[in-house]
Amino acid sequence: MSTDLLVAAVTGAVALVSVAISARASRRQTLLAAELERQAAALSRDAARQDVMSRVRDPLLWAAFELQSRVYNITRSQFGFLTLYYKEGTPREREYALRNTLYVFAQYFGWVEILRQRIQFLNLGEQEYNRKVMELLHEVSGQFSSDTNRGTGFRIFRGEQRALGELVTSSDRGEQNCIGYVDFCHRLDADRDFAAWFTSLEESIRHLGDEYYRESRLISVQRALVQLINFLDPDGERFPQHGTRALPEQRAEAPRWLNSHQTDLSDLDR
Repeated sequence: MSTDLLVAAVTGAVALVSVAISARASRRQTLLAAELERQAAALSRDAARQDVMSRVRDPLLWAAFELQSRVYNITRSQFGFLTLYYKEGTPREREYALRNTLYVFAQYFGWVEILRQRIQFLNLGEQEYNRKVMELLHEVSGQFSSDTNRGTGFRIFRGEQRALGELVTSSDRGEQNCIGYVDFCHRLDADRDFAAWFTSLEESIRHLGDEYYRESRLISVQRALVQLINFLDPDGERFPQHGTRALPEQRAEAPRWLNSHQTDLSDLDR
């Protein structure tokens, strides 16, 4: 083999090896870029999840605390909030007891709906904390809609909970929030369609205010809310532990007005 042919052969071999090495390096570079992009996307999703939770957690926690506190003060004894201010109060106190109780229910549903809308396109199931929050919210929702407690007092189906939440949410420059108490009362007076959505809940409050009884559904709701609050505020930094005492589980009493509609109430609290 001549020197020229040998040089050409060696040059060709070197070129082929170079091409192979370059292709392999290019493939590794592509794979590395893809992996870095995947990690960046994962970090972005994690940041989005944390941003959603950090923005909504505190107002949701406050709303849950106010609702459980009101339910606790309503149901803990026959001399509770509704007895003192709705049944035996002045006209002004009676109106406040009814409307503000409506509002603390609506406010809670509002912040739950805001959270739901913000996370509907995010996968929150990858983190144990987020998954637990959603489980606890689902438990509260289930206590409101459950058929386990017979009777329709304070029963709010899941779709109705979302509807009430939608009604009390507002958006300002893309930032969702829950309307305040003044705006809520104004809309109750001025908007018949708005007020109509709260009719069933209002009737339940009026019945319980007129005649006290142990409402088992509310007891279950309050206990579920306490679990949610204790998880969101485990060290009691925002709310003292004595302010989130769960009501004891016990057999519910049937109000006389419910007896007129149901003859068998033996399993009211099952």
